[in-house]
Amino acid sequence: MDVKKAGISRLLLAAPDLRRSTWMMQSPAFLKMCEEYEHACLRRDVLRCAVEKDDEALLGSEAECRSLEAAAIAYIRKQRQFSGLK
Repeated sequence: MDVKKAGISRLLLAAPDLRRSTWMMQSPAFLKMCEEYEHACLRRDVLRCAVEKDDEALLGSEAECRSLEAAAIAYIRKQRQFSGLK
């Protein structure tokens, strides 16, 4: 699966109310956020599955994923609010 599409899928699972915001698929800024979010999630997934756990790295990775997720969701909501898009 394409990295951007995987990131979009993860974000839409986290915020199902945003699924109707199809305009965002044309936003380069949003697509870049999705790509970065997916890369961060993949790194987190590797840390979660590692045989030897690095709790500090995992906590940092979890925080990065939450931060990117929140930023992408806030971006969509702000764009919808100011543009009148749904």
